[in-house]
Amino acid sequence: MQTPLPSNQKLVEFSSQIPWQSIEEQKILFNEAVKKLASSGHEGELPLDHLSEVTGATISTYYPASPSSAANVFLAECNGHQYVLGSAVSNRYRSGKTLAQAFTPYNLNPSVNHTNLHETDSPVTRMCALGAEVELGLLHPDGAPPTEEQMQAYIHLYQDNARRLGITPQIDREACQYQVEAHVAPGVGYQRTRASLDGIMMALMAASEGTGLYTAILAAYPIESDFALTKDPKVNTAVEVMTSLNRNFPHYLQRQAELKQRYGMDLNANVVEIFRLQGCHIHLDVAGRSEAMSLLGFYTVLRSATAIANSALLKGSPFVNGTCDPELLCTREYLRSATITGHYMQIPITPHLTETGLNDYAELLRSEKVNAMARALLGDNSLGEWISAMHNPIGRIRPDLGSTKRICTLESTGMPVNASASRQAAVLTDFEFTHALLENYFREHGCDLEAMYNDRTMWAIMGPLTSEEFQRQQDISDRVCSDHIVKTAAGEEMSLADFYQMKRDYMHKHLVDVAQIRPRDIDDVYSSIHRMLVPPSGHTAQTVEQYIYDPKLRSTGNWGQILVNSFIEEGGTPGTSNPQAVLKVTNRLHRALRQRYLQS
Repeated sequence: MQTPLPSNQKLVEFSSQIPWQSIEEQKILFNEAVKKLASSGHEGELPLDHLSEVTGATISTYYPASPSSAANVFLAECNGHQYVLGSAVSNRYRSGKTLAQAFTPYNLNPSVNHTNLHETDSPVTRMCALGAEVELGLLHPDGAPPTEEQMQAYIHLYQDNARRLGITPQIDREACQYQVEAHVAPGVGYQRTRASLDGIMMALMAASEGTGLYTAILAAYPIESDFALTKDPKVNTAVEVMTSLNRNFPHYLQRQAELKQRYGMDLNANVVEIFRLQGCHIHLDVAGRSEAMSLLGFYTVLRSATAIANSALLKGSPFVNGTCDPELLCTREYLRSATITGHYMQIPITPHLTETGLNDYAELLRSEKVNAMARALLGDNSLGEWISAMHNPIGRIRPDLGSTKRICTLESTGMPVNASASRQAAVLTDFEFTHALLENYFREHGCDLEAMYNDRTMWAIMGPLTSEEFQRQQDISDRVCSDHIVKTAAGEEMSLADFYQMKRDYMHKHLVDVAQIRPRDIDDVYSSIHRMLVPPSGHTAQTVEQYIYDPKLRSTGNWGQILVNSFIEEGGTPGTSNPQAVLKVTNRLHRALRQRYLQS
C-alpha cells in the first residue's frame, strides 16, 4: 500500500545505525549544557567543541554557525549518521533572546519504532494521558470589549477559583485581547475528563461573577468586535508571517476580502483579525517519543472518519462579528480558510525518516516563513511554494515542549469548543481510546497500513481519508453539524449515532485487552454520546437553555440549529448583520451556564 509514511524497513535501518538509547542520553546532556549557557548569559554562537565534549558526540550545525543571528538546526553524529538535537529561529523571532536562550530542543526520537518501543519507558500498551486547552471569548453584557486590566482580573479570579475546586488553574491569553485558553489537566477516562471540564466551567462562571465579564463559549468569537490583538511579540510575528505569506497567493487575499464583506469586518483588518477561531486543542503523549508513531497518528487518527465525527459532534457557531451566516451552522472552518497557513496538509515533515526531510525542514526554518521550531515541521509545498500549514484543520506534532520530562505530543487542532462539558469530554475520551488502539497497532505493524486496511472496521474507524474527502466532509458538517452523515475510509456512510455504536462494539472487543480499560469505562463515553444523539425520550433540546441546563434535554439536539433558531427568536434574520440579536443569544448562553453551574 502506497502512503507518505516511512517504510518499516526505513525505520529499522535508522534505529540500527543510531541506537535509541544513545539519542536519549546525548539529548539530555546537550540540553543541560545549553541551559547552563543560556542562564549564564552566553551570547553569540554556541561553542560546538565544548558541547561535543560534554555530550560525547560530534555536534554540528546544518548551516554555517556564523552568523548566530540566523536560524539553524543543531545536529549530533553517532556511528557516522546524524540526527536533530534542536533548532533556533532567527533573531527576527527571538524577542531579544540570545541564541542559547532561543534554542528549542527536538524531543522526538527517530530510532524508537515498532521493534523497540517495548524497551522505552512505556513497556506495555497503556492509556496515554490526555490534556487539552479550551478557548473562549470574554465581553461585557452590553457587548463592550474588556480592558487589559479587566482581562487580568478575570484570569486571577479564575485561578483562585480553580485552585479551590482542585482543577488545573492554568489559563493563558490567546492572540485576541478578548480571548483566553483554559487548560484541562492530563487524565484518563470519561468521568475524570468530564469532572475536569465541569470544574473549568464552574471556575469560569465564578470569575465572571467577580468581574462582571460574560463568556462566549462558541467555536468562533461571535459578537461585533474589532478583535484587537494582544501586543505579545509572538502574536506580532505570527501576524507578520501570515500577512507576508498570504501576499504570495492572490486567491487567499480574495478570500479575506470575501470574508470581510460577508461578516461586515473592517476593510483594514489583517488576516489574524479575520481569523476568529475558538477551539479545543487535544494533546496526547507519544509513547517512547517515537517520531514514527507520531507520523502514523497524524496520518490516520487525525485524518480519519473519527476526526470528522468528533468535530461534527462539537460544531455549532453560526455567528461572526454580529452576523448570522446564511448557510453555515458553524463558521469555524470557513474562517480558517482565510489564510494559506490553514491549508489542508497530508503529513508533517520528518527530518530523519525521508530522503529530503532534513533539508526541507531546515530550509523552511531558514526562510523565516515560520516563527517557531515546531511550525517548520508543518511544511507543505503542494501549492508550488513552501509554506507552514501551522493552522491546518488536522493537527500537529509537538516535539518542542519545554518540560524537563521532554514530553512529545500528538495534537488535534480540528475540534471546536462546545459549551457542553459532556460533549467535549466524550470527544476527548474517544480520541484517547482511539489512540490506544493505534499504539497497539503500531507495536505490531509499525507504519505498514496493510493490516489496518484488511480489518475493515478498524479502517473505517481510523483509516486516513484523502485531503479532498476530509475537506468535503468538513464543509458538509459545517452546514449540518451533528446531523452529518459520516463517510469512512472503507466507503460506508452512517449517522454519528451509528458510527459511535460501531466504535463502541469494536472497543469492547479490542480495547480491554490492550489497555486494561474496563468495559464500564468504554460504556461511559459511548452511552453518553448515544444519549446526546438519540435521547431515550425521543425529545431533543430546542433552546439554548434546554441545551445547557435542562436535566432531561441538556447536550441533546443540533447545537448549530439551536443557535440559529435563538437568533431568529431575538429578531434576527440569517444572512444579515444584527449585532444586538447575536449579543442577546450570546448573553443567554452565558446566563444559562451560570444557571447550570452556580445555581443548580
